[in-house]
Amino acid sequence: MMMLPAAALMICLALPQFSQATTVKNEVAAVDQKEVKYTEITVDQLPQAVNDAIAKDFVGFKTDKALKGDDGSFKVKVSKGDEKSVLFYSANGELVKSEKATDKAKVDKPNPEKP
Repeated sequence: MMMLPAAALMICLALPQFSQATTVKNEVAAVDQKEVKYTEITVDQLPQAVNDAIAKDFVGFKTDKALKGDDGSFKVKVSKGDEKSVLFYSANGELVKSEKATDKAKVDKPNPEKP
């Protein structure tokens, strides 16, 4: 009979150790992104996959400027009338990111009404 309370006490003391052993910490590693440096190229130097993607997804747009990144990516400035966009492509013609040039210009301009 004396052994039962002693066993219960041992189990109660051991439970916190078991719960600590099963705790998993979620750590988020910060990824240090390298800034891509772009060099201007002629539109003729764009890979065919990039040209095909622009022709398919941006019908009627004219390619104004092409740049090649040191990581093998491409930055292409296109326009259609007043609408201008900056497109970022991988070497295999996959659209990575698209920015409207007019949106960026609005963000970059300071608001004179705000102090």
